[in-house]
Amino acid sequence: MRPDRIVPAETVRPDRAGGGDPQGARVFRDGPFPRILRLLPGLRKRREGAMRRASALLGLLLLAVPHATAAKEPELRVLTSFLPIYLFAQNVAGDAPGISVEMMLPAALGCPHDYALTPGDMRKIAAADLFLANGLGMEHFLGAPVRRANPGIRVVETAAAVTPLRESGGHRDRPDPAHGDVNPHTWVSPRNAILQVRAVEKALAEASPGNAPVFRRNAEAYVARLDALVREFDAAAGVFRNRNIIVFHNVFDYLARDLGLTVVGHIEKSPGQGPSAGEIQALVRRIRETRAAAVFAEPQYSSRLAEAVAREAGIPVRMLDPVATGSLSLTGYEDAMRSNLAVLTEVLSGR
Repeated sequence: MRPDRIVPAETVRPDRAGGGDPQGARVFRDGPFPRILRLLPGLRKRREGAMRRASALLGLLLLAVPHATAAKEPELRVLTSFLPIYLFAQNVAGDAPGISVEMMLPAALGCPHDYALTPGDMRKIAAADLFLANGLGMEHFLGAPVRRANPGIRVVETAAAVTPLRESGGHRDRPDPAHGDVNPHTWVSPRNAILQVRAVEKALAEASPGNAPVFRRNAEAYVARLDALVREFDAAAGVFRNRNIIVFHNVFDYLARDLGLTVVGHIEKSPGQGPSAGEIQALVRRIRETRAAAVFAEPQYSSRLAEAVAREAGIPVRMLDPVATGSLSLTGYEDAMRSNLAVLTEVLSGR
């Protein structure tokens, strides 16, 4: 390195006698630092106390977490077979604490004719406390399959409260030894729906007595709505001019009984079993003989056959919904049945 680039360092002078700058000494002796140092022991003690209190609080919170989680678990798990029973149970359970209501079959599936339980269904049954079904042979899987999945589950068939009808028009579901040849489509009648809602209320109150007042209040409100629906159907039936109808299968027999209608023929005598050419011709002759007002198809099935029969017979085809599929709204049953009422009124009263 060139000598002219070297800068000499400043001369370091020794501190004055007494060890350091007197002004700096005064700062350390009389300034804020000694006061801070004197406070440190107290700060440490307060900090240690705060940490102990925080640790104790954290321990209490950790102990409380399992209890809080457990409190959120439902006290009563209710499993319903399919859509109409689910709607009845949801309306009755309402906001009752500790109650969960689940539907086993998907809402888009429809009536559980010949339904086979899946492993997922078996898990739902195993986790449930109460199984609410329609009954009268609608759910053929009730009995041994359910008991195998959950020996302790209580099964309630809500249609047991209904006066059953025999199968009509030669219609046959799979034989049910416990119920014989009864028609299981009870819920399609609003009058029967009220009886089944009461059966749901009773089952829930027995399973969760502490919530019985809530169930009673909810059931009363729901039954009042269904009773209004019954009155609407009765008023409309008073002006029906033609009471002979053709239906896709025997799902509307209970509603026909309520309204004084006569089902003079079915397109399908069993679900999924279409008629032969000879049976279609016989049905067309029957329509002409009885002057049936219309053929009523169902949204759960193709309307192709119904349209063909109606076209051959020269009468209209309309859609009636048995509420086996559809909306999960609490008013889903009423909404569908009011739509049915509008269709029946249009066709049967000549409007």
